[in-house]
Amino acid sequence: MSDGKWRVIASRIVHQDRWIHLRADDCVTDEGAVIAPYYVLEYPDWVELVALDASNNVLLVRQYRHALGDISTELPAGGMDPGETDPVEAARRELLEEAGCAGTLTLLGETRPNAGTHTNRIHIILARDVVKVAEPKDDPRERIETVWVPAAEALRVALAGEMTVGMQAASLLRGLAAAGVVKVELA
Repeated sequence: MSDGKWRVIASRIVHQDRWIHLRADDCVTDEGAVIAPYYVLEYPDWVELVALDASNNVLLVRQYRHALGDISTELPAGGMDPGETDPVEAARRELLEEAGCAGTLTLLGETRPNAGTHTNRIHIILARDVVKVAEPKDDPRERIETVWVPAAEALRVALAGEMTVGMQAASLLRGLAAAGVVKVELA
């Protein structure tokens, strides 16, 4: 029986700069169908933080997102820098840079932003006992407002579609469940 994987018979870089790496693969399925080109976006891995203070309030960030053309409510998150291999350390850096905060961090797991076209993973990090320890990094490309909300309000924001990044809504749900802040009953 076949494993279902496609065979790549040719591959080329369509565009590459500091923001995007687009690859075009010519593929053949295990049944012999040719799929060419098949576009793949290569991104570094990302980290998403479900950051809770001692009272189980959730840290959210609000920032302008150009593709959206508006302000987005999100979790603290970001790409892993070149050379970073530990998602927990990358998350620690992001939490400090974006919010000036620190806490006790635990890797919950990973997911994929879009398994059909993206190569990267999203590492979901739970941060407990988060406190402010410094001023956020001054980055003119990111003007971030931090907002602490009760866990129930963060859950409402995610379920109401007010958290604009769907994969972050999923990470929030996973983080709150792992922290025992919300109860998830599986049928």
